[in-house]
Amino acid sequence: MNEYPPLMLAGFLALAVPAVAAPTRVLFIGNSYTGVNDLPQIFRDIVASTGAPAPEVRATTPGGKLLEQHLREPAALKLMDEGNWDVVVLQGQSQESALAEQSEKVRDRFLRGAAGLYDRIKSRSPTAKVVLYETWARHADYWQDPKANRNVGNDPGEMQARIRKWYRTAAAQRPDFVIAPVGDAWELNYRSPNALRLHVNDNSHPAFQGSYLAGLVIYATIYHPTALAISYRGNLTSAEAGRLQRVAAQATTTGSSTIP
Repeated sequence: MNEYPPLMLAGFLALAVPAVAAPTRVLFIGNSYTGVNDLPQIFRDIVASTGAPAPEVRATTPGGKLLEQHLREPAALKLMDEGNWDVVVLQGQSQESALAEQSEKVRDRFLRGAAGLYDRIKSRSPTAKVVLYETWARHADYWQDPKANRNVGNDPGEMQARIRKWYRTAAAQRPDFVIAPVGDAWELNYRSPNALRLHVNDNSHPAFQGSYLAGLVIYATIYHPTALAISYRGNLTSAEAGRLQRVAAQATTTGSSTIP
């Protein structure tokens, strides 16, 4: 029996494009969901452990920044304008895509930020693959707090559905945007009866296992390996790492499952 209940990733798969062969320079632009646990280094360690040449990886991760705000951040602008990037990974603020469902202002800023960053990157790195790193919903415990912000949704499923919808919409603005379905992989994990906790106690930020799963999904999205059998596992047990590798494989494999 399949350990992970079927979900739909048709929208992601429709947006996916062939991976860049052996990228040598990868840039991450995000905030704390990228910076916590040093996701760029986890990604690089995953690549290196496969025997593939480990790319140069650079990052800028100021806390809480919206996608659009990176277009005014000197560090992000400087890195983008270096050019010669093979891959650039973009991560939006954790609530902006969910809030986009109800707020036209937030929606416009989110979509404008994604398109603006894509255009800036392509102007300096015309052949770069630009990857949207889809974020995840708050942990179910978040909604036990009467002060929880229900503008992002009333439960993890609703919040993730909004995130998925608006990341797909942002990607559809340009013909070769790619989505790394990290949030969908987190949702797959939590639908398993043997789920690992991926959030820290704030019910928002990633524990190491959450960042590891994000790194696996981003690796699979960029490299399109035939299988995920990664020797690097950081401080995880082999069983934990294997479980997360299976989740990442299911979230990124054509025809494995679908999300409405």
